[in-house]
Amino acid sequence: MTFKSALDIDCGLRYMYETLDLMSPCGRKMLLESVMMQTKRELDFHYRRLNEIYDKDCSKIALKLMCLKDIHNTLGRLEQGAVLDDIEFFEVKYLAIVSGEVLDLLEEQKIIAVGLPHLEKVVEILDPDNLKIPSFYVYDSYSEKLRDVRKRMRALQGDGEELPDDKRAELAVLLQENADLELEIRGELSGKLKGYAGDLQLALRNLSFLDILIAKAGQMKKLGLCFPVVVEEGETFYNGMFNPAVKALLSEQGKEYMPVDICFEGEPVTIIGANMGGKSVVLKCLALNQLLAQFGFGVAAHDCCVSLVEEVSLCIGDEQSIVKGVSSFAGEILAIDAVIRKIREGRNILALVDEPARTTNPVEGTALVEGLLEVVGNIKGGFVLTTHYNILNDKVKRYRVKGLRSGVMDYTLEVTHCGDVPHEAIAIAESLGIDPQWIECTKRNLNN
Repeated sequence: MTFKSALDIDCGLRYMYETLDLMSPCGRKMLLESVMMQTKRELDFHYRRLNEIYDKDCSKIALKLMCLKDIHNTLGRLEQGAVLDDIEFFEVKYLAIVSGEVLDLLEEQKIIAVGLPHLEKVVEILDPDNLKIPSFYVYDSYSEKLRDVRKRMRALQGDGEELPDDKRAELAVLLQENADLELEIRGELSGKLKGYAGDLQLALRNLSFLDILIAKAGQMKKLGLCFPVVVEEGETFYNGMFNPAVKALLSEQGKEYMPVDICFEGEPVTIIGANMGGKSVVLKCLALNQLLAQFGFGVAAHDCCVSLVEEVSLCIGDEQSIVKGVSSFAGEILAIDAVIRKIREGRNILALVDEPARTTNPVEGTALVEGLLEVVGNIKGGFVLTTHYNILNDKVKRYRVKGLRSGVMDYTLEVTHCGDVPHEAIAIAESLGIDPQWIECTKRNLNN
């Protein structure tokens, strides 16, 4: 799974991407094309480098990366032996200059998280007059013959007055000679630079990665994210887990987000609670934080331990498809069936299912959920579902949304051994201020 494809999962990852202060288009491209990491070794190495950047002031480096261009095509042409044009030479020169300046800043800060090659020779080749400016021109100093041709051209052109026919003919010959010499010099420069194509590609790649690390570290500080402990297998737990997108939205409304604690390992987990109890948000948090951890971001929790998986499967919302011609129920059941197939294949996945069979009648719905939990059993990754049905299966770990406390909704989770869903729908409806006669009639019908 690439980061770009993961953005389609409706869990808040796109918000994390959009609030990431990447400075360069090549950094953004590298992040979008990055693949979800699946080994502890790979992730530990990544987080060690991120931790080093987190502890440093990289503001000056970030400014240098603002004008970094994606010149992969230019470097590819150079490596293949093509003759570069003036714009491409400028791109190469600018990359070499930026890389050198960033290398100096890294050494000044004693940062070893990202290594950069020395590209002074590249700058010397493209800056024969040592002007130290980020532009390129086929300079006179590249060739005595070129200097002489241009001197004669300037003498003929004078102050721009009209030239007689014989002088115009002579100037045309000189212009062609100048163009031929420039092309020859560009060929020679391209030949000299070809040997540095690998170092230039390494510099571009590592500068892009450095941009990503700096952006991730800045986001961690801004949003209060943590470094995860990563394990190949075992318990996943989150203390103080939250969803930054939802938290930001609530903050705009003057409300406070309630973080939750949750842990699981192997056995299926059910989360019960009344509607509007925040169960779906918990599932989205779990999906988000699993992806954040395995793409090397800070995780939205106070602290956590994350067991690695191959895939995150989030079955949430309306699965109805007009194109496929299936109902909400059919779409939902087919999506869950696909998850079961992956589990049967031995895939290590984190499966998150929101209120399965909620669109059918309670009797069959309860039976379907009970059957699903039996089929799933213990799995390699994790299986968490929310439900408003009463579940009797005692081989699952149960969490309950605490619910209304003194008229205020408490969204935190508590472990429970009871499978009965709390009856809070009427109380929640009352708290929303709906029609009092409706509430009164509902209570009377309930009592009857």
